[in-house]
Amino acid sequence: MDKLTSKRLTKIFVLITAWIGLGQSAVLACSCFTPPPDELLQDADVVFAGKVIAENKVRRWDSWIRLKWSPPFIERAEDYYESRTTFEVAAVWKGKIFAKAAVVSGRPCGYYFRNGQEYIVYAKWFDGRLVTGECMGNNKLSDAGEDLATLGSGRPPEPNPPSATNYIGNLITIFLLLSVLGLTGWQARRKYGAGSHEQTHFTR
Repeated sequence: MDKLTSKRLTKIFVLITAWIGLGQSAVLACSCFTPPPDELLQDADVVFAGKVIAENKVRRWDSWIRLKWSPPFIERAEDYYESRTTFEVAAVWKGKIFAKAAVVSGRPCGYYFRNGQEYIVYAKWFDGRLVTGECMGNNKLSDAGEDLATLGSGRPPEPNPPSATNYIGNLITIFLLLSVLGLTGWQARRKYGAGSHEQTHFTR
């Protein structure tokens, strides 16, 4: 292989590597054009404002490609983490949502909320979960003046339904109460029923 061919191949390799790197960077950067609040409202399934009260990272099994700075430069990653954030909801502008609600966000364009902070959240239903991302218009409530001016005051969230634990606990309480009442009645019948029988026998 002559020097000219070698230089050409080197340039081609560099160009291909740069193209792949730029493509990966563009994907990972998740540059977003944020439309006005009225369009965000129309596009979302649920829009609400609330305070973050809990945040958990959940490991998910998946396949995707990421760029490395060392050979082989590109590798396949098999897992990633998604964030599940629980909110104490204060106001709702669209959709049905409970007073405590969880929103999921993950790669590659996730929006990560901070515990204790208040946000306005735009989310969509996906596989039975509320999902949001960096490009959906989420913002700190203190910086969401334009959103609030467009959306108005909102409405209160739905009250949370009783949990399964509370339901089972209530059933156990009722069962124990009925058992105590039944035992008390049985003891009363045994005591007073036996006394009445002996009195009747004595009279005879």
